Amino acid sequence: MADLKQTVSLTSVNSENMSRHQMLEWVNTMVNGHFKKIEELCSGVAYCQMMEMIFPNCINIKRVKMSAKLEHECFHNMKLFQGSLTRLKLDKTIPVDRLIKGRFQDNFEFLQWFKKFFDSQAPGLENIKSAANAVQPKPIKPRAMIPKDESSCDLRATIEELNQKTIDVMDKRDRAYEKLRQIEVLLTETINRNEHVTFCNRVCEVLYKTDQDENSADRQEIVLEDVDDMNMGMY
Repeated sequence: MADLKQTVSLTSVNSENMSRHQMLEWVNTMVNGHFKKIEELCSGVAYCQMMEMIFPNCINIKRVKMSAKLEHECFHNMKLFQGSLTRLKLDKTIPVDRLIKGRFQDNFEFLQWFKKFFDSQAPGLENIKSAANAVQPKPIKPRAMIPKDESSCDLRATIEELNQKTIDVMDKRDRAYEKLRQIEVLLTETINRNEHVTFCNRVCEVLYKTDQDENSADRQEIVLEDVDDMNMGMY
């Protein structure tokens, strides 16, 4: 089990600026869930799943009641969640009795805390999960009518070839994602051992860099070049 990072001082303030709809979308992205209301998080299922993501084997997922709706079922899941925090020696008491009542305010405030905790322990994991959950291209389906002439046969052969290429691309993407996930785990474990911290952090910056970051850097470089050209013209 990975060690708890000392950054759990919860310095991130992103969750405080997120609406309830954004927070719910974040939860669904991370666990491939279908939660429609903040109150539904009282089941404890999403928290158990996300704890297992950042601290593998900290929870026995087989014991989680995935379809929990009754209070005693939610209580069972929340206790599993609390047990994982206790094993990580995190001094945080979950207000189980309030959360399982399913009231919005209690569950929203706790979700804000957990989002900060998650970001402090697994920075960048959200970007990788978002990429993995991106809409997958659907294979092209041929029409129901049976081709009889040569041109129709060629069309069907082309469609089948495109379908196979789509499947191959999706398979390569899945393998690439799994490799990235393994690299992230190795980097996290190395940082937690306080080994090669600077190098690992630099690799993490590359791993978590988004297209938006790269476009921003390109725009900044273009602006600097324009300023240099203007300065050259003054002399």
